[in-house]
Amino acid sequence: MAEVRKLAYTIVLLCMVIPLARAQDAVATIQLPDGRTTQLTFTTIDVPGAGVTGVFGINSAGDMVGYYGQNTNALRKHGFLLRSGTFTTIDYTGADATFADGINDSGAIVGSAEFNGGLTGSGFTYDGTTFTPIRIGGQPFTIAEGINNAGDIVGTAGTSGGSQRAFELRGGRVKVINFPGLYLSAVATGINNLDEVVGSTDYTDAYAYKNGKFKNLDFPGAIETVARGVNDDGVIVGQYFLAGTTYGFAFKNGKYLTFSYPGAKATAGLAINTAGQIVGQYQLSDNTFHGFVTSSITAEDLKIVGWPQVRSRRICPPKTRGRLWVSGRRTLSVTHLPQFRVELTAGSNA
Repeated sequence: MAEVRKLAYTIVLLCMVIPLARAQDAVATIQLPDGRTTQLTFTTIDVPGAGVTGVFGINSAGDMVGYYGQNTNALRKHGFLLRSGTFTTIDYTGADATFADGINDSGAIVGSAEFNGGLTGSGFTYDGTTFTPIRIGGQPFTIAEGINNAGDIVGTAGTSGGSQRAFELRGGRVKVINFPGLYLSAVATGINNLDEVVGSTDYTDAYAYKNGKFKNLDFPGAIETVARGVNDDGVIVGQYFLAGTTYGFAFKNGKYLTFSYPGAKATAGLAINTAGQIVGQYQLSDNTFHGFVTSSITAEDLKIVGWPQVRSRRICPPKTRGRLWVSGRRTLSVTHLPQFRVELTAGSNA
Protein backbone atom coordinates (compact mmCIF):
# COMPACT_ATOMS: atom_id res chain seq x y z
CA MET A 1 0.00 0.00 0.00
CA ALA A 2 1.15 3.51 -0.71
CA GLU A 3 0.25 6.76 0.91
CA VAL A 4 -1.97 9.22 -0.90
CA ARG A 5 -1.26 12.89 -0.29
CA LYS A 6 -4.47 14.92 -0.04
CA LEU A 7 -3.98 18.66 -0.43
CA ALA A 8 -6.75 20.67 1.18
CA TYR A 9 -7.58 24.09 -0.09
CA THR A 10 -10.51 26.45 0.10
CA ILE A 11 -12.49 27.05 -3.08
CA VAL A 12 -15.09 29.72 -3.59
CA LEU A 13 -18.26 27.65 -3.65
CA LEU A 14 -20.98 28.58 -6.08
CA CYS A 15 -23.79 27.94 -3.66
CA MET A 16 -27.48 28.52 -4.24
CA VAL A 17 -29.99 27.81 -1.50
CA ILE A 18 -33.41 26.91 -2.89
CA PRO A 19 -36.52 25.45 -1.26
CA LEU A 20 -37.82 21.98 -2.00
CA ALA A 21 -40.17 22.43 -4.94
CA ARG A 22 -41.65 18.98 -5.30
CA ALA A 23 -42.07 16.30 -2.69
CA GLN A 24 -44.89 13.89 -3.44
CA ASP A 25 -45.58 10.48 -2.01
CA ALA A 26 -46.35 7.27 -3.85
CA VAL A 27 -47.02 3.93 -2.19
CA ALA A 28 -45.89 0.66 -3.73
CA THR A 29 -47.38 -2.64 -2.61
CA ILE A 30 -44.62 -5.25 -2.70
CA GLN A 31 -45.50 -8.89 -3.19
CA LEU A 32 -43.39 -11.21 -1.07
CA PRO A 33 -42.55 -14.71 -2.32
CA ASP A 34 -44.67 -16.35 0.37
CA GLY A 35 -47.78 -14.48 -0.81
CA ARG A 36 -47.80 -11.74 1.81
CA THR A 37 -47.50 -8.07 0.90
CA THR A 38 -45.88 -5.02 2.41
CA GLN A 39 -45.95 -1.33 1.51
CA LEU A 40 -43.12 1.05 0.74
CA THR A 41 -43.66 4.81 0.51
CA PHE A 42 -41.62 6.82 -2.01
CA THR A 43 -41.15 10.59 -1.71
CA THR A 44 -39.96 12.19 -4.94
CA ILE A 45 -36.93 14.47 -4.65
CA ASP A 46 -36.57 16.95 -7.54
CA VAL A 47 -34.33 20.01 -7.55
CA PRO A 48 -36.49 22.94 -8.71
CA GLY A 49 -36.06 23.65 -12.42
CA ALA A 50 -33.95 20.57 -13.06
CA GLY A 51 -34.67 18.11 -15.85
CA VAL A 52 -32.91 15.25 -14.05
CA THR A 53 -32.25 14.59 -10.36
CA GLY A 54 -30.53 11.68 -8.65
CA VAL A 55 -30.06 11.11 -4.90
CA PHE A 56 -26.83 9.23 -4.16
CA GLY A 57 -26.37 9.38 -0.38
CA ILE A 58 -28.23 9.78 2.92
CA ASN A 59 -26.99 9.93 6.53
CA SER A 60 -28.63 9.09 9.85
CA ALA A 61 -30.13 12.59 10.14
CA GLY A 62 -31.80 12.24 6.75
CA ASP A 63 -29.48 14.72 5.00
CA MET A 64 -29.25 13.77 1.32
CA VAL A 65 -26.71 14.42 -1.43
CA GLY A 66 -26.82 13.89 -5.18
CA TYR A 67 -26.71 15.70 -8.49
CA TYR A 68 -29.00 17.54 -10.91
CA GLY A 69 -28.91 18.94 -14.45
CA GLN A 70 -31.07 20.17 -17.28
CA ASN A 71 -31.10 16.78 -19.01
CA THR A 72 -29.23 13.50 -19.03
CA ASN A 73 -26.99 14.49 -21.96
CA ALA A 74 -25.89 17.90 -20.72
CA LEU A 75 -22.26 18.00 -19.64
CA ARG A 76 -22.92 20.62 -16.98
CA LYS A 77 -24.23 19.03 -13.79
CA HIS A 78 -24.27 20.17 -10.18
CA GLY A 79 -24.01 18.47 -6.83
CA PHE A 80 -26.46 19.26 -4.05
CA LEU A 81 -27.07 18.87 -0.34
CA LEU A 82 -30.68 18.58 0.83
CA ARG A 83 -31.05 19.39 4.52
CA SER A 84 -34.27 20.27 6.37
CA GLY A 85 -36.15 20.76 3.11
CA THR A 86 -33.62 23.14 1.55
CA PHE A 87 -31.27 22.41 -1.35
CA THR A 88 -27.74 23.82 -1.39
CA THR A 89 -25.99 23.60 -4.75
CA ILE A 90 -22.38 22.40 -4.70
CA ASP A 91 -20.11 23.30 -7.63
CA TYR A 92 -16.41 22.50 -7.63
CA THR A 93 -14.78 25.59 -9.10
CA GLY A 94 -13.58 25.12 -12.67
CA ALA A 95 -15.28 21.76 -13.11
CA ASP A 96 -17.58 20.87 -15.99
CA ALA A 97 -19.67 18.74 -13.66
CA THR A 98 -19.87 18.05 -9.92
CA PHE A 99 -21.39 14.98 -8.27
CA ALA A 100 -22.03 14.63 -4.53
CA ASP A 101 -22.00 10.88 -3.92
CA GLY A 102 -21.99 10.21 -0.17
CA ILE A 103 -22.41 11.85 3.23
CA ASN A 104 -21.60 10.64 6.74
CA ASP A 105 -23.16 11.56 10.08
CA SER A 106 -20.69 14.44 10.58
CA GLY A 107 -21.85 15.99 7.33
CA ALA A 108 -18.63 15.20 5.43
CA ILE A 109 -19.44 14.82 1.73
CA VAL A 110 -17.55 12.84 -0.91
CA GLY A 111 -17.94 13.05 -4.67
CA SER A 112 -16.18 13.84 -7.90
CA ALA A 113 -15.56 16.71 -10.29
CA GLU A 114 -15.08 16.34 -14.05
CA PHE A 115 -12.80 18.46 -16.26
CA ASN A 116 -11.79 18.68 -19.92
CA GLY A 117 -15.15 17.52 -21.17
CA GLY A 118 -15.15 14.56 -18.82
CA LEU A 119 -11.74 13.22 -19.86
CA THR A 120 -10.25 13.85 -16.41
CA GLY A 121 -11.73 13.96 -12.96
CA SER A 122 -10.88 14.25 -9.29
CA GLY A 123 -12.54 12.78 -6.27
CA PHE A 124 -13.03 15.06 -3.29
CA THR A 125 -14.17 15.45 0.27
CA TYR A 126 -16.11 18.58 1.21
CA ASP A 127 -16.83 19.88 4.71
CA GLY A 128 -19.09 22.78 3.78
CA THR A 129 -16.19 25.18 3.26
CA THR A 130 -13.19 23.33 1.87
CA PHE A 131 -12.73 20.79 -0.90
CA THR A 132 -9.94 18.27 -0.41
CA PRO A 133 -9.09 16.67 -3.79
CA ILE A 134 -8.38 12.94 -3.99
CA ARG A 135 -6.24 11.56 -6.80
CA ILE A 136 -5.27 7.89 -6.74
CA GLY A 137 -1.96 6.78 -8.21
CA GLY A 138 -1.70 9.67 -10.65
CA GLN A 139 -4.63 8.26 -12.60
CA PRO A 140 -6.52 10.84 -14.70
CA PHE A 141 -9.90 9.92 -13.22
CA THR A 142 -10.83 9.30 -9.57
CA ILE A 143 -14.35 9.01 -8.16
CA ALA A 144 -15.02 9.01 -4.41
CA GLU A 145 -18.30 7.13 -3.96
CA GLY A 146 -18.86 6.48 -0.25
CA ILE A 147 -17.70 7.56 3.21
CA ASN A 148 -18.33 6.21 6.72
CA ASN A 149 -18.22 7.97 10.09
CA ALA A 150 -14.51 7.22 10.52
CA GLY A 151 -13.79 9.07 7.27
CA ASP A 152 -12.88 5.91 5.33
CA ILE A 153 -13.61 6.39 1.64
CA VAL A 154 -14.29 3.99 -1.24
CA GLY A 155 -14.42 4.60 -4.96
CA THR A 156 -12.73 3.89 -8.26
CA ALA A 157 -9.70 5.18 -10.17
CA GLY A 158 -8.45 4.81 -13.72
CA THR A 159 -9.09 6.44 -17.07
CA SER A 160 -12.23 7.82 -18.68
CA GLY A 161 -13.01 5.44 -21.50
CA GLY A 162 -10.49 3.02 -20.03
CA SER A 163 -10.08 0.61 -17.16
CA GLN A 164 -10.63 1.36 -13.48
CA ARG A 165 -10.01 -0.37 -10.15
CA ALA A 166 -11.92 -0.17 -6.90
CA PHE A 167 -10.13 1.27 -3.88
CA GLU A 168 -10.50 1.90 -0.16
CA LEU A 169 -8.80 4.95 1.36
CA ARG A 170 -8.23 4.75 5.11
CA GLY A 171 -5.99 7.01 7.17
CA GLY A 172 -4.32 8.38 4.05
CA ARG A 173 -3.39 4.91 2.80
CA VAL A 174 -4.94 3.18 -0.20
CA LYS A 175 -5.79 -0.46 -0.79
CA VAL A 176 -6.94 -1.81 -4.14
CA ILE A 177 -10.02 -4.03 -3.79
CA ASN A 178 -9.62 -6.93 -6.19
CA PHE A 179 -13.09 -8.35 -6.66
CA PRO A 180 -13.27 -12.01 -7.78
CA GLY A 181 -13.77 -13.06 -11.38
CA LEU A 182 -12.84 -11.73 -14.79
CA TYR A 183 -13.43 -8.06 -15.48
CA LEU A 184 -11.74 -4.95 -16.76
CA SER A 185 -13.15 -2.36 -14.37
CA ALA A 186 -14.55 -2.32 -10.85
CA VAL A 187 -15.98 0.25 -8.46
CA ALA A 188 -16.53 0.26 -4.70
CA THR A 189 -19.68 2.29 -4.04
CA GLY A 190 -20.55 1.99 -0.36
CA ILE A 191 -18.96 1.44 3.05
CA ASN A 192 -20.60 1.20 6.48
CA ASN A 193 -19.24 1.84 9.97
CA LEU A 194 -18.35 -1.86 10.38
CA ASP A 195 -16.00 -1.65 7.35
CA GLU A 196 -18.22 -3.70 5.06
CA VAL A 197 -17.76 -2.54 1.46
CA VAL A 198 -20.04 -3.12 -1.51
CA GLY A 199 -19.31 -2.70 -5.19
CA SER A 200 -19.59 -4.11 -8.70
CA THR A 201 -17.59 -5.06 -11.78
CA ASP A 202 -18.16 -4.22 -15.42
CA TYR A 203 -19.08 -7.81 -16.18
CA THR A 204 -22.21 -7.11 -14.15
CA ASP A 205 -21.36 -8.90 -10.90
CA ALA A 206 -22.00 -7.38 -7.47
CA TYR A 207 -20.10 -8.12 -4.26
CA ALA A 208 -19.85 -7.37 -0.55
CA TYR A 209 -16.36 -7.33 0.96
CA LYS A 210 -15.09 -7.42 4.54
CA ASN A 211 -11.84 -8.59 6.14
CA GLY A 212 -10.51 -9.94 2.88
CA LYS A 213 -13.60 -12.05 2.16
CA PHE A 214 -16.07 -11.57 -0.69
CA LYS A 215 -19.75 -12.44 -1.01
CA ASN A 216 -21.46 -12.51 -4.38
CA LEU A 217 -24.73 -10.56 -4.51
CA ASP A 218 -25.98 -11.35 -8.02
CA PHE A 219 -29.77 -11.46 -8.13
CA PRO A 220 -30.89 -14.91 -9.30
CA GLY A 221 -31.61 -14.94 -13.02
CA ALA A 222 -30.71 -11.28 -13.53
CA ILE A 223 -28.50 -10.30 -16.45
CA GLU A 224 -26.86 -7.55 -14.41
CA THR A 225 -26.66 -6.68 -10.70
CA VAL A 226 -25.13 -3.55 -9.16
CA ALA A 227 -24.61 -3.11 -5.39
CA ARG A 228 -24.67 0.54 -4.33
CA GLY A 229 -24.91 1.00 -0.55
CA VAL A 230 -24.87 -0.78 2.81
CA ASN A 231 -25.94 0.30 6.31
CA ASP A 232 -24.74 -0.83 9.73
CA ASP A 233 -27.38 -3.57 9.89
CA GLY A 234 -25.78 -5.08 6.81
CA VAL A 235 -28.74 -4.30 4.56
CA ILE A 236 -27.40 -3.81 1.03
CA VAL A 237 -29.23 -1.90 -1.70
CA GLY A 238 -28.74 -1.68 -5.43
CA GLN A 239 -30.43 -2.55 -8.71
CA TYR A 240 -30.71 -5.42 -11.15
CA PHE A 241 -31.81 -5.88 -14.76
CA LEU A 242 -34.26 -8.66 -15.58
CA ALA A 243 -36.73 -9.20 -18.44
CA GLY A 244 -36.15 -5.72 -19.87
CA THR A 245 -36.71 -3.80 -16.62
CA THR A 246 -34.44 -2.34 -13.94
CA TYR A 247 -35.57 -2.97 -10.34
CA GLY A 248 -34.26 -1.81 -7.00
CA PHE A 249 -33.45 -4.33 -4.30
CA ALA A 250 -32.59 -4.65 -0.63
CA PHE A 251 -30.56 -7.69 0.44
CA LYS A 252 -29.47 -9.37 3.66
CA ASN A 253 -28.40 -12.93 4.48
CA GLY A 254 -29.29 -14.30 1.07
CA LYS A 255 -32.75 -12.76 0.98
CA TYR A 256 -33.99 -10.07 -1.40
CA LEU A 257 -36.76 -7.51 -1.33
CA THR A 258 -37.49 -6.07 -4.78
CA PHE A 259 -39.01 -2.62 -5.20
CA SER A 260 -40.02 -0.23 -7.98
CA TYR A 261 -41.43 3.29 -7.98
CA PRO A 262 -45.11 2.94 -9.05
CA GLY A 263 -45.40 3.37 -12.80
CA ALA A 264 -41.65 3.71 -13.37
CA LYS A 265 -39.82 1.90 -16.18
CA ALA A 266 -36.61 1.76 -14.10
CA THR A 267 -35.76 2.12 -10.40
CA ALA A 268 -32.32 2.17 -8.75
CA GLY A 269 -31.56 1.95 -5.03
CA LEU A 270 -28.37 3.94 -4.41
CA ALA A 271 -27.88 4.24 -0.64
CA ILE A 272 -29.48 3.30 2.69
CA ASN A 273 -29.08 4.87 6.13
CA THR A 274 -29.21 3.40 9.63
CA ALA A 275 -32.99 3.90 9.80
CA GLY A 276 -33.42 1.88 6.60
CA GLN A 277 -34.45 4.79 4.37
CA ILE A 278 -33.39 4.14 0.78
CA VAL A 279 -32.50 6.88 -1.71
CA GLY A 280 -32.08 6.56 -5.44
CA GLN A 281 -33.46 7.45 -8.85
CA TYR A 282 -36.36 6.36 -11.05
CA GLN A 283 -37.20 6.82 -14.72
CA LEU A 284 -40.72 7.36 -16.04
CA SER A 285 -42.10 6.46 -19.47
CA ASP A 286 -41.57 10.05 -20.65
CA ASN A 287 -37.83 9.50 -20.03
CA THR A 288 -37.66 11.94 -17.14
CA PHE A 289 -35.44 11.05 -14.17
CA HIS A 290 -36.28 11.81 -10.56
CA GLY A 291 -34.71 11.23 -7.17
CA PHE A 292 -36.51 9.55 -4.29
CA VAL A 293 -36.35 8.61 -0.62
CA THR A 294 -38.40 5.76 0.84
CA SER A 295 -39.91 4.79 4.12
CA SER A 296 -37.72 2.46 6.14
CA ILE A 297 -36.76 -1.10 5.25
CA THR A 298 -35.16 -2.92 8.18
CA ALA A 299 -33.17 -6.10 8.65
CA GLU A 300 -36.23 -7.52 10.40
CA ASP A 301 -38.32 -6.95 7.26
CA LEU A 302 -35.88 -9.01 5.25
CA LYS A 303 -36.17 -11.98 7.61
CA ILE A 304 -39.61 -12.72 6.17
CA VAL A 305 -38.56 -12.36 2.56
CA GLY A 306 -37.84 -15.63 0.80
CA TRP A 307 -35.30 -16.27 -1.92
CA PRO A 308 -36.87 -15.40 -5.30
CA GLN A 309 -37.93 -18.52 -7.18
CA VAL A 310 -35.95 -17.71 -10.31
CA ARG A 311 -33.76 -20.35 -11.85
CA SER A 312 -32.80 -18.79 -15.17
CA ARG A 313 -29.18 -19.09 -16.26
CA ARG A 314 -27.20 -15.83 -16.08
CA ILE A 315 -26.47 -14.52 -19.55
CA CYS A 316 -23.63 -12.01 -19.81
CA PRO A 317 -21.79 -11.88 -23.14
CA PRO A 318 -18.06 -11.22 -22.90
CA LYS A 319 -16.99 -7.58 -23.04
CA THR A 320 -20.49 -6.29 -22.35
CA ARG A 321 -20.66 -3.10 -20.35
CA GLY A 322 -23.22 -3.08 -17.55
CA ARG A 323 -26.15 -0.78 -18.27
CA LEU A 324 -27.17 -0.15 -14.67
CA TRP A 325 -25.19 2.99 -13.95
CA VAL A 326 -27.29 5.93 -12.88
CA SER A 327 -28.63 8.05 -15.72
CA GLY A 328 -26.88 11.36 -16.14
CA ARG A 329 -23.70 10.14 -14.48
CA ARG A 330 -20.74 9.73 -16.80
CA THR A 331 -20.10 6.03 -17.34
CA LEU A 332 -16.44 5.12 -17.54
CA SER A 333 -16.82 2.82 -20.51
CA VAL A 334 -14.43 -0.05 -20.93
CA THR A 335 -11.61 -0.37 -23.36
CA HIS A 336 -9.90 -3.71 -23.26
CA LEU A 337 -6.80 -3.37 -21.10
CA PRO A 338 -6.64 -6.69 -19.22
CA GLN A 339 -3.16 -5.99 -17.84
CA PHE A 340 -4.16 -2.67 -16.25
CA ARG A 341 -2.92 -2.11 -12.72
CA VAL A 342 -3.46 0.86 -10.41
CA GLU A 343 -0.17 2.02 -9.00
CA LEU A 344 -0.87 3.99 -5.86
CA THR A 345 1.28 7.08 -5.59
CA ALA A 346 0.94 10.57 -4.20
CA GLY A 347 -2.15 12.54 -5.12
CA SER A 348 -2.25 16.02 -6.57
CA ASN A 349 -4.38 19.11 -6.69
CA ALA A 350 -7.28 19.34 -9.08
